[in-house]
Amino acid sequence: MKRAMFWLLMVGLVMSLPHTATAKDVYVAANGDDAAPGTQDKPLATIQKALDAMRGAGGGTIWIGPGEYFVEQGVKLDAEHSGTEQQPLIIRGIEPGKARLSGGRPVKDFRPITPAEAEPLISDEAKKHVLVADLKAQGFDPLDKLPVQYHSHGAEEVVFDDRPMQSARWPNEGFAVFTEVIDAGASKPVHWVRREVYRPGSFRFPDDRAKRWNFDRGVWLHGFWCYDWADEAIKAGNFNAETGELRLAAKHGYGVGNPWKADSKRHFCVLHVFEELDQPGEYYLDRENNRLYFWPPADVSKHAVEVTLSTNPLLRADKVSHLVVRDLVIENGRREGVSFRGCSQARIESCVVRNVGQNGIDVSGEHVSVVRCEVTQTGRRGISAHGGDRKTLTPGNCSILASTVHHTGRIDWGGGRGVTLSGCGNRAAHNLVHHTPTGAYLYSGNEHVLEFNEAHHVCEIYSDVGVFYTGRDWASRGNIVRWNYIHDSINNEGHGSVGIYLDDCDSGDTVIGNIVFGAVGRGVLLGGGRDNTLIGNIFIDMPRGIHVDARGPRGITLDQPGSWNLLAKCEAVDYLSPLWKKRYPRLAATMDNDPLLPMGNLMHRNILIGCKKPFALSGDVKPEWLDRKDNLIAEMADYPSLPAAGQGELDLTVLPAIWKNVPGFEPIPFEKIGPDGMP
Repeated sequence: MKRAMFWLLMVGLVMSLPHTATAKDVYVAANGDDAAPGTQDKPLATIQKALDAMRGAGGGTIWIGPGEYFVEQGVKLDAEHSGTEQQPLIIRGIEPGKARLSGGRPVKDFRPITPAEAEPLISDEAKKHVLVADLKAQGFDPLDKLPVQYHSHGAEEVVFDDRPMQSARWPNEGFAVFTEVIDAGASKPVHWVRREVYRPGSFRFPDDRAKRWNFDRGVWLHGFWCYDWADEAIKAGNFNAETGELRLAAKHGYGVGNPWKADSKRHFCVLHVFEELDQPGEYYLDRENNRLYFWPPADVSKHAVEVTLSTNPLLRADKVSHLVVRDLVIENGRREGVSFRGCSQARIESCVVRNVGQNGIDVSGEHVSVVRCEVTQTGRRGISAHGGDRKTLTPGNCSILASTVHHTGRIDWGGGRGVTLSGCGNRAAHNLVHHTPTGAYLYSGNEHVLEFNEAHHVCEIYSDVGVFYTGRDWASRGNIVRWNYIHDSINNEGHGSVGIYLDDCDSGDTVIGNIVFGAVGRGVLLGGGRDNTLIGNIFIDMPRGIHVDARGPRGITLDQPGSWNLLAKCEAVDYLSPLWKKRYPRLAATMDNDPLLPMGNLMHRNILIGCKKPFALSGDVKPEWLDRKDNLIAEMADYPSLPAAGQGELDLTVLPAIWKNVPGFEPIPFEKIGPDGMP
């Protein structure tokens, strides 16, 4: 701990003295020259050249001047770029937010679309506004073909004025719905939700619109083909205009149609369809002829148009120690924005990562931190941290702190969570996540702490989803979820959303002092798990406060192939070792005490106001299994200072007057929640 504090103090000292001499300073400028010495008055032109100069130097500072730096191959560091405890390697913008590492290349020389090219367009207005750029003539390599099915395709996209544009889509907003399944292509469920899938399924297209599309060009459909928590984009195989039958070109993992409800609504949209280029901000990449068709939202001569090209992380560090990256904008790539792999004492701070095809920032190793960054417009997730060793319960001490993540999951809805922790002993604190298609915070492993975080306007597309989510692991114990604020989320049809979701027998977690205000179906869902502790949480105005079920006996066996493998997961971390038995004595005794039943869950001093079912126990749960004590249950009318969900913001300062009515209630330090709450 003393060593870690010394490192942080040293980094803080160095970073608080801009332009002071370090062991070595190297300068990079947009108008520099890689043949120059890299001094302040004779800077280099590329970041990679500056890194070459720093190789083996044992630390120093690379100062990056304002401007855009095209990094098609990405910027890569390895162990030889490591700094030292006394002198880290620092890569930073001279002016915060002005140095931009871009994996996108500008597109020039647009022309109006010709009448012959425009003839298939459905919108007459589009025929007047769509512009065309010949990418081949501008020296672009051939565009990649889209895969037949994908969660995240990693192919080229178009960015305009620093925002990703929309590949031509129908409908423009929301989703189309079908109910008639012609061929599920799959069996009835053979275990829980799993099915045997024989062939690509088909359904009756719900609109005549598809009759106007050229399926030979390629048409992709992105939707929930079976369940509301399993999205995928799949190319159309063929379409029968007479019968309306559309058959997919590939098998979805669960088949087509919900097997539990034959007439259930399946939501989808259609993508990459030239004929549907019908509003500003939409584009179509002709991947056969290397052309871009684009209806720009504004004048292309005044705003940059770029095609994302980089297939590598825009900034990657492998096994680098004592590294600091700060004050940069990292944008417009096809894969990750930042990837730190197996690093130690490394930190990315005050950076903006945006407009990437997959993940924003992924870090792993020991004492690796993401601090005060903004991540937005990612194809998949926002920020993830992995560190530590579960088997030895060695903490990774990685952290995601005071960062803002929003508008994730553009391409992969299910993968679009804001913050993710895995491994053992990592922390996510003071973060803000909003506008995600699925939940906000995901964790797996042991002894993580998720605290002082805020989430709103999440779960926008998914159902059966948690704002905070973990699941399906008896051995994933010792995690703490405390003092977080969840509000203004979305509760879609079906199984809806949950504030804190301990799914599929997750066990041994502690949930303390969280505030969940409306707009979710349940405050907490214990999905059949054991030995969880819920103390001092506040749930306001929702259908169910705390929901407990006993899905274990209904959904799993301990030895069935394809089951949740709960016992095998325990054995994989040697849960009967002396270390594990001492740390988690209840887990060691699980197999001797009705292992599939939700035993040992404690619920004390929780406040449930305006919950239609404060405690919702499934019919297979016996009340005596639960340790419930000193919980306050009240109606909204009892506390007129509280607004109803959707009727205004919740003033957190009124909560102390409520929790004083619960003896022993631990005050919630709500002033520390979110990025502004971190010291």
